[in-house]
Amino acid sequence: MPGSKLISGVRKKYSLLGGLVFSLLIIVVVARYGDQLPKIFQKDRGGARAPVLGPPTRQPFDERLALSMPIPFGPAADYSLQKFPAVVREKVQKMTQRIAYFNGVYIVVMKMTYTHGPKDNVRDILFHAFSKSVNPPSLSMPKINSTNVNGAYESGAIRFPAVFGSSQGQMTVVVIQTGTDDAYWCINAWGREKAGDLAEKTAREFTFK
Repeated sequence: MPGSKLISGVRKKYSLLGGLVFSLLIIVVVARYGDQLPKIFQKDRGGARAPVLGPPTRQPFDERLALSMPIPFGPAADYSLQKFPAVVREKVQKMTQRIAYFNGVYIVVMKMTYTHGPKDNVRDILFHAFSKSVNPPSLSMPKINSTNVNGAYESGAIRFPAVFGSSQGQMTVVVIQTGTDDAYWCINAWGREKAGDLAEKTAREFTFK
C-alpha cells in the first residue's frame, strides 16, 4: 500500500541518517586520537599489562552516567557541528566525548544530543557501531543484551572483534537511551586478551541516573 511504502521510506531515511551520524563519530575519534593509538597499544604488546592503578571507583562521565574505573576520565571535548554536513547539523545539537585508558583498556564515551524529532533506536545504533567497527568483517551481528529499567532507560550491549592501531582485540559497545532525554550515550571499550574481558566488564557495569 502507498501508506506503508511511505512509512517504510521514512524509517529507512532516518535509519540511514543514524548510520551517518554514528559513522561521523567514529571518524572524529580516529581523526583525533588515531595517531596516538599505536603508542598507547605499544605498551600492551607481548602480553605486558599496565600496573594496577587502584581499586575501581565510580567515575562520572556527566551528571547522569558513571563507570566503575580506577582512573578518572580525561577532559570533556565538545565538537563544533559546523564541521559536519548540513544533514547532520539538522539532527544534532551537541556531541560530547571523554576518554580513559587503564590496564590495557581503552574507553571512549560519547553523548549525542538530538534536536527535537524522531530518534534512532538502541538496536539501530548498535548495528551501525558493529558494521563500521567489526574486524574481520562479518555480516553476523552478535546477540544484543538488552535491559529496560522500569521505563527510565533502555540499554543494549554487544561485543565483537575489532582492530585499533595495529592490534587485534575485542570491542564492547553499550548504548543507553531514555524516553525523556533527546540524547543517547554510547560506551566503546576495547582491549586485548584479558583486557578485552575487563573492557566488557567496565562498559556493562555502568551507573545511570
